[in-house]
Amino acid sequence: MKIAIQTLGCKVNQSESSSIEALLRNSDHEIVGLQDNPDICIVNTCTVTAKSDYQSRQVIRRAARSGAKVIATGCYAQLKSNELSEIDGLDLVIGNDGKASIVNHVNTLSESSKGKTDISVSEPGLPLQYQPYTSSRARAFLKIQDGCNFSCSYCTIPLARGKSRSLHRAGVLQSIENLIKRGYKEVVLTGIHIGSYGPDLERKIPLSELIYEISELYPQIRIRLSSIEPQEVNDSILSLVEQNRICPHLHIPLQSGSDKMLKLMNRGYSTEYYKQVINRIVTSYPSISVGTDIITGFPGESDKDFDDTVTFLEKLPLSYLHVFPYSKRPHTKAALMKDQVEEDVKKKRVKKLMEISNERKKQYNSANLGMVLNVIVENKASINNLYSAISENYLRIFVKTTRLISGQSLRVRVISLTDKGLIALPL
Repeated sequence: MKIAIQTLGCKVNQSESSSIEALLRNSDHEIVGLQDNPDICIVNTCTVTAKSDYQSRQVIRRAARSGAKVIATGCYAQLKSNELSEIDGLDLVIGNDGKASIVNHVNTLSESSKGKTDISVSEPGLPLQYQPYTSSRARAFLKIQDGCNFSCSYCTIPLARGKSRSLHRAGVLQSIENLIKRGYKEVVLTGIHIGSYGPDLERKIPLSELIYEISELYPQIRIRLSSIEPQEVNDSILSLVEQNRICPHLHIPLQSGSDKMLKLMNRGYSTEYYKQVINRIVTSYPSISVGTDIITGFPGESDKDFDDTVTFLEKLPLSYLHVFPYSKRPHTKAALMKDQVEEDVKKKRVKKLMEISNERKKQYNSANLGMVLNVIVENKASINNLYSAISENYLRIFVKTTRLISGQSLRVRVISLTDKGLIALPL
């Protein structure tokens, strides 16, 4: 059968969709685009914000209009199957654990399945299982961990994903080896909370030890971390940066520059602690790229709290911000808090934070003019003789040349900065 896969949300969903693709291809199904008249469309949903919910519903409706049978999975399907099952044209709703048995669901899908739900969850303590991986992307996203033991007051992901579970060491190494055989030059280690990797395994192994072993066994692969909490940026992780065993790029969520907000969010650290972490990293590795997440408009965030966040961010040596307006999520403590912030106030605050982010991006881009960088080609850009690539320090680079191929690794020198981004020439 011809099957389309539509993915929303985080890198974990991207990784899982690539595993779904591999499982289906291995069962002789053809993977096509939604425009290619698929027999079935699988929509891997997200529920991190109300906007994510809306986008998930829109994609499901678009898939149904294509004439395909539609399967919804992912976090929105896990938490709000009753909302999805009301959508005309949706045939089956399965939870996150159903992704591993997607072939069975596809093969048994029939008219009698319409509106059916299967949102069972894994038993606590059960480790992740290895899944094959297939993707047209130049870089691979390998899920080494799922679930979260934290209890941030705004987040439903622990409800959708359960407790933290780790992919056993042998599964990780098998995955890396298979990805190398398929020609990948970079693997992004991802998960809901990758810093919690290891304690649930029979042989307890911390994230830093796992990365060290990967880099020793497979030095030809570039390893990048998707995101790591500030409490988990320890000496072992920084040593991996120093030894070039992971990319010189760390994404370390902050969420707010107000200690009052951090406490209400139940983040478990202070602004002073976060500042010390970031300053230590950038002092030791001045060329590293460090990004963060910020939530604005959290319940109770006053003008002063927001001003504190702006002031705090302006003093931090960050390379970029991912900015999110707070979105009320059912079954969370924050949804019940008083002093919910008006939407127009959130929009103004998001705009201000995006201005800071854009300025930081320009500053970091400018600092890389003339630098020699290692890049991996992703695709040909819309402009003639330019190829889009990602550098080891997470910069979008446009390589000026006549012929490159997706996934190719090469060294380039940055020669100019334009509105499109950094322009570089191959060495």
